Amino acid sequence: MAVDRRHFMTTAAALGGAVLLAPPGTAQALAQGAVSGTPGIPDYQPTKASLDTHPVPRWYKDAKFGIFVHWGIYSVIAGATPRSASEWYLWYQSTKDTAEWKYHRDTYGEDVTYDDLIPQFKAEKYDPDAWVKLFEQAGAEYFALTSKHHDGFALYPSQVTDRHSVAYGPKRDLVGELMTAARKRGTVRPGLYYSLGEYFNPAIGRPMRNFYTDKEIPMTGYKPVNDYIGDYELKQLYEIIDRYDPELLWADGQWFRPTGEPPWRSEEPMAHYYNQAKNRKYPKGVVINDRFDTHFDFATYEQRTNPTMDPQKWECCMTMGYSWGYNKHEPDEDYKTSEFLIQLLADVVSKNGNLLLNIGPRPDGTIPEIMQERLRDIGAWLKVNGPAIYGSTPWVRAEEEGSSLGIRYTVSPGKFNIIVLGAPRGTLSVPGDIPISATSRIRLLGKSGSLRWTRGDGKINITVPSSLPSDIANVFTVDWAR
Repeated sequence: MAVDRRHFMTTAAALGGAVLLAPPGTAQALAQGAVSGTPGIPDYQPTKASLDTHPVPRWYKDAKFGIFVHWGIYSVIAGATPRSASEWYLWYQSTKDTAEWKYHRDTYGEDVTYDDLIPQFKAEKYDPDAWVKLFEQAGAEYFALTSKHHDGFALYPSQVTDRHSVAYGPKRDLVGELMTAARKRGTVRPGLYYSLGEYFNPAIGRPMRNFYTDKEIPMTGYKPVNDYIGDYELKQLYEIIDRYDPELLWADGQWFRPTGEPPWRSEEPMAHYYNQAKNRKYPKGVVINDRFDTHFDFATYEQRTNPTMDPQKWECCMTMGYSWGYNKHEPDEDYKTSEFLIQLLADVVSKNGNLLLNIGPRPDGTIPEIMQERLRDIGAWLKVNGPAIYGSTPWVRAEEEGSSLGIRYTVSPGKFNIIVLGAPRGTLSVPGDIPISATSRIRLLGKSGSLRWTRGDGKINITVPSSLPSDIANVFTVDWAR
């Protein structure tokens, strides 16, 4: 039976409940699947050795597709050129004669600072429920919102600084509203991004400056601290863990260390995060990326894919265009096509990865139409072909090299999936070692009935229908059990 995304999520939730209601031995045996632990399992300790025993939760392995959201003050400026990363604007502007340095001078003037633009970050059209509905339409299983990027401006009310969206700009808890909307609908798992370091911060040894006069200037909302890591960064991590209970923590900015480069001491909040998820009436699985400079649950491949299948769970994070944050200068033709993104998803999944696809909302909270179109196109494809993606596992190899058609493989319960990148015509020939027997049936997802196939010359030859569900990618599914 074909399983669509909503049915998959409902089934996964029911499975989680079944695990929690089972005898203690059963729950413990399944802890590496539906949940990350149970109250009877010893607490994680703030050491890499202890943290490395944490299993990657089943939901994350099965999810395959998530949405990354970069949003902040940089969305107001929205880039300097068509090929500029808007979220790095403040850093690039700090160097004389860069495109950002010149653009700021010519657009705003030498006396206007980055922080002077905070009031223009209003989020007046921000509709978190509409965002979650869009993520659903895209077929995404989770998202990661920037709770604080490298410019140090948090999208939630922090106790260790007033440099946040409740004190300035929107005057709203942007993180809290999206987390609430996601949990209310219960279809997309909420996660949070957090930058460990910052471009500028007096406690890090780099105070903010006017980049034209080189005069030191105050940072809006900054509260002085003596220890950036202990009195600021770690406390913010505890804040977002305890206040918002995210299913995913996505670290970044670890290279912007305080002067002297002490360790980040990330083991402390990691252990707290895992134990907080484990030690509750209904434990849940949580997951961490590899930028905390210590233990991790999955590896991060930024703007690139893993070229080979990897037994270690990994994630490809990718922009639709060039910039992560909204860039008003970027033309539509520079955006990746829906065809590219759908085929990328199939490639990533075949190699044991997840795809985290980025969007950059405008400062008013609206999502650019081209980004919405790309997401809906992916969702439309997944609505038909999701059974070969969600909950799948890799086969012994991911692809066929040297084939005139791009072919990727995945395995689903009782099924073997041949994902053809493109629209094959006539006869599809695949190597004869694919797992198919004389009693197997081959179907094309999106079409009814079985397909004719023969075996000969060491190949499986499948008769392709004259009309196909997609011009982008088609899934030929082998049913093992009949």
